Amino acid sequence: MKLLMIMVDSNHQEDVEKLLENHEVPGFTELPNVLGKGVSGRKFGSRAFPGSNTMYFAAVDSTICQTLCGELRALDERAGPDQGLTAFMLDADKVV
Repeated sequence: MKLLMIMVDSNHQEDVEKLLENHEVPGFTELPNVLGKGVSGRKFGSRAFPGSNTMYFAAVDSTICQTLCGELRALDERAGPDQGLTAFMLDADKVV
């Protein structure tokens, strides 16, 4: 099992949700209005640093995770840096 953690500019969150739905991911957690600083700059929801990100967590089978990662890479290449897309894959064991 893998835990996929995805961050994307909030203006582009629909692209990530479509990918998750297309692969019938059984569930995910969405954290809207995530603030911080990264490769795409500062996003603090202020006039000086406008915008925010949306973060997703999804626990998925390893095979599905590899496919999703490939599609996330393709999405990132198509959309470019304005999308602010970043993803991490972590090993996950369900304990409860």
